[in-house]
Amino acid sequence: MKRLWLTQRSFTLVIWLFKPLFIMSLVLWLVFQAMGVCCAKNDTLIVAYKSHIKTLGFSNPTTRKAFVLAHNWADTLVYRDPEKMALVPCLAESYRSVGTNCIQFRLRKGIQFHNGEPFNADAVKASFDYLRDVELMSSLPYGFLKGVDILDEYTVRINTAVPYSIALEVIANILLIYPPKYLKEVGWEAFGKHPVGTGPYRFKDWSNPSEIVFEANPQYFGGPKGKPMIPNLRIVMIPEELVRMEALLTGQVDLVRGGSVAPDQIHFLKANPGIKISKAETMRIFFLIMDATGKTKTPFFKDKRVRKAMNHAIDKQTLVKKVLKGYAKTAHSVVTPLHFGYTKDVVNYPYDPAKAKELLKEAGYPNGFEVDLYFIRDESVVEEIAEYLRRVGIKTNLVIKKRWRDLYGEIVGGNAPLIFLPTGGYSIFDAGAVLNLYFLMNSPRCLGSTWEVDRILKQADQTTDVGHRHGLLARAQKIISEEAFWVPLYYGNSIAAMNKDLNFNTSYDEIDRYFNAFWSRE
Repeated sequence: MKRLWLTQRSFTLVIWLFKPLFIMSLVLWLVFQAMGVCCAKNDTLIVAYKSHIKTLGFSNPTTRKAFVLAHNWADTLVYRDPEKMALVPCLAESYRSVGTNCIQFRLRKGIQFHNGEPFNADAVKASFDYLRDVELMSSLPYGFLKGVDILDEYTVRINTAVPYSIALEVIANILLIYPPKYLKEVGWEAFGKHPVGTGPYRFKDWSNPSEIVFEANPQYFGGPKGKPMIPNLRIVMIPEELVRMEALLTGQVDLVRGGSVAPDQIHFLKANPGIKISKAETMRIFFLIMDATGKTKTPFFKDKRVRKAMNHAIDKQTLVKKVLKGYAKTAHSVVTPLHFGYTKDVVNYPYDPAKAKELLKEAGYPNGFEVDLYFIRDESVVEEIAEYLRRVGIKTNLVIKKRWRDLYGEIVGGNAPLIFLPTGGYSIFDAGAVLNLYFLMNSPRCLGSTWEVDRILKQADQTTDVGHRHGLLARAQKIISEEAFWVPLYYGNSIAAMNKDLNFNTSYDEIDRYFNAFWSRE
């Protein structure tokens, strides 16, 4: 199949062809540094993203990029401390459960939004209503956050339909707080182009579509995040792999964030003394979804034997070693070990192409079949998967989508029978963040489930017994595995490349905390 775009597989060849250019760029950069010409400043952090950002506001569905940046310019009532790996008060000074379906928050006083509006209970309610109105809650689905009751100016209650432990996870990640008057005045679209929050950084400029500028919030209260250690933050969007890489090598950018560094680049980058690599195991799982419902008018995956054949057809270990250079771990369950409720006691389908062919023959497809495979990223991985499937008789037509919104539309629209997909579950440390999205029968993303799984997940959402809930989530994973609704492939790493003098750590929750970065150079 002919390609007009640069694949990661061909990227290595290009690197060797243009290696002299990169070496020359690096030499010039080092010479400029020695001459004092290098323009690097300690007061600015320049971060490269691999794709463009359309809005900084949340939408349905929202993007990881907007989600990450929001945690830098806005705050939540509670915050996940990356060191303690625990939720701590942030805009709320304290909280407590009221019964099993309500959390009461006492808010901090004296905090202002970037535009001078006061932070109070009205802001919490307006922010909740915003998420409900853009249907972000229902699209997750997290409709169990029912509403906000204002008790007084600095006290609110958030009513839920589930125990408060998972509700706090959602509140810490999704419920960012915005100024109500400004939000009402400008509307959702304009807010996404000029956001206002209470966070450590505040929005400054987006006149260049490929560059967003933030500056430290001089009035920031600190809290668990602390005040920014680098005063200025610039986000530059560089879709071209080679250009992004050269920008890092020549000092035009300081950090290429996790998700924008391909594994086959790492060896080359490590060879440069001015660059260092940071990686973290994450909650992001990569998998194949098969339409077991027949929603897409594709019959193959309604047969469990075909779904099992798909699981046996792919050599996950070789895929991780060959394409991902070892920067991942093979997966068997549909959630990761970092999720509450994870279990490794699921069916393990070993790589067995002969077994895959046998199952396909039993299902009535002795010569295999042809199917469209949709994806949005990691083309080299998808090509390798397609080759494994070809060997057992399954021909795939690769359909790439440029944006997550487009791929999501194909999934919910019933057009995508086979999808390669990653999910980070919005960095929520609970198996329900993934299971509810894809295996509740009424979820728009569900392409395969059972009434028993649906019942178990709903029961898990209602229980207040932590041990019982863990058991329910584990049971759901076992059934999903036995039914082979997915082909779980691997748990991803977040890999970032940066200037050797920058102190910044990638995080297991994939939320870049730029306010914690600092320079060690003089």
